[in-house]
Amino acid sequence: MGASKHIAVLAGGYSGEADVSRRSAAMVMAHMDRARFTPYLVHIDPDGWWVEPSDSGTRTPVDKDTLAYTNAEGATVRADLAFVMVHGTPGEDGLLQAHLDLCGIPHTTASARVMATTFHKGWTTALLRDSGIAVARSVECMPTETWDETRQSEVVATLGLPCFVKPNESGSSIGINRVTSQDQLWPAVLEARQTGTSTVLVEALLKGREFTCGIVPNGKGDIQALPITEIVSHNDFFDYAAKYDGESHEITPASLDDRDVAALQRQAKAVYQTLHLQGMARVDMMMEEGGEPHVIEINTVPGFSAQSIIPKQAEVAGMDKTALISRLVDDAFRRHQA
Repeated sequence: MGASKHIAVLAGGYSGEADVSRRSAAMVMAHMDRARFTPYLVHIDPDGWWVEPSDSGTRTPVDKDTLAYTNAEGATVRADLAFVMVHGTPGEDGLLQAHLDLCGIPHTTASARVMATTFHKGWTTALLRDSGIAVARSVECMPTETWDETRQSEVVATLGLPCFVKPNESGSSIGINRVTSQDQLWPAVLEARQTGTSTVLVEALLKGREFTCGIVPNGKGDIQALPITEIVSHNDFFDYAAKYDGESHEITPASLDDRDVAALQRQAKAVYQTLHLQGMARVDMMMEEGGEPHVIEINTVPGFSAQSIIPKQAEVAGMDKTALISRLVDDAFRRHQA
């Protein structure tokens, strides 16, 4: 594989995570190995797909079917591979992957089917629970449901307080609320629905410390669990502000004994393999000391910005951003050619 390989780094999207996506894509662009790859940034916005080439600084339309554009010299540049950094829709819900698969463009994420399934928190939780992987107790609220006080009391009795209300199809903790009393429950469900999600998931509180583990290809056809990060949020939980505005304290590597590190890494690998994930992913978990890790969140297009966790974990593992990006690109080409 030579320097002639053109990598389209996809950024933006149609959700509230578009700004985070652009930050992640900018980091990928900054650290991709120019000796091996020629990257260009593709913006996916509600008003169109376009390229902002470094040689002109102007918006240039991109062909959606080939991710091709015409550069300043009049030459057509076509993508050999798409590096997906679109968080939320359409990058994590399978829509973008379905399009790329139909157009025959290799990409760094899992299949459309896997991405669509894992974007839905309720489906993911059910799959993991049925596979014997520990998750929180939960109740789903369907789009047509209206919970009266009796139903709200039943949910509180089942899950306890506090509990968490989450949009089923959202990321970066957008629309998530911590509910501490029954009268907060239904307003939180209505707020979660404002994200455009089809259903809402209400989850029981899990006790313990919060950890996260990145999983990446190991460069040899298998996967590698990265060092564990402990997340200490300054807020009630690891919300958007905690993730991206510095309102959390992250410790990498986490202060844990070898047994607990192994348990968390083993659980993260099990999730990755059970859900048939590909490329880079991150698994968020809660665990009491010496206990079983409970999965609370799956990130199939995890952030790659200056605030993001996986690049920090990779660095602790002895892998800089350029090496990690190259490994992800090589893995995607390998999977496409297999």
